[in-house]
Amino acid sequence: MKYTRADFEALFNCSDLDHTKYIEYTELYSFLKKRGMSTSLEVVRDYFQKFDRDCNGKLDKDEWCKMLEQIFK
Repeated sequence: MKYTRADFEALFNCSDLDHTKYIEYTELYSFLKKRGMSTSLEVVRDYFQKFDRDCNGKLDKDEWCKMLEQIFK
């Protein structure tokens, strides 16, 4: 299945549990776990190291979409 940016943005909105417009570690962990993906702290940390371009410890919508493009390609 091919996903669109709109699909990734919808997932962002559903995963931003505290409505801060960012995805934090716990939210990414929860997202991965719900989808049966690896949820170790190391995996979550690796995603943040790779996709958190401004190194603020949070994924904005653009960073999130880029991460999901990699995961679901």
